[in-house]
Amino acid sequence: MSDECLPESLKGKRHDDWRWYVRWVPRAWTARCGPRWPQPPKRIWGSAGWTEEDHHMFGHHEKDYYMKIKEVLPIPKAGHALLSVVLWSKFLPLPMFAITYRNGDYFSIGVVRWDDVDKYYDLHRWRGHGVKGYITMGAFVLSSSAVIYFWVWPWILEKILRLFS
Repeated sequence: MSDECLPESLKGKRHDDWRWYVRWVPRAWTARCGPRWPQPPKRIWGSAGWTEEDHHMFGHHEKDYYMKIKEVLPIPKAGHALLSVVLWSKFLPLPMFAITYRNGDYFSIGVVRWDDVDKYYDLHRWRGHGVKGYITMGAFVLSSSAVIYFWVWPWILEKILRLFS
């Protein structure tokens, strides 16, 4: 693990954008690039929603975004959702889902997040912003917990009981 994928401004830094109990994690541990990580990811479903008319919304990145409208951008425009995937080593699909509500709240979750400005992948994406983003995050946790409790856990118990019977 090294800082080679990170821009100069992030080299040697920790994940200050994560929750307080995991902010000690160095960014170099989660940054990935190179031949096994094709850039940018492929869109599977949905749309980022950005058009050429939106280029003024990106401030000092305006010129960069104006040239990248056709790429998969990590955060969709308000009212859009996007499912993207990168094929690690041309084999293993690593997905990311993002939705931005019409009021600007958003939720995203994925194995990797594409940083379209600095051209690297960041492992582990789990982010919510605003009330609707946090509600979506809670719904995701509850539904995942229900699947584990009602489907996965009984299956594991059955396997364990068969071992001892």
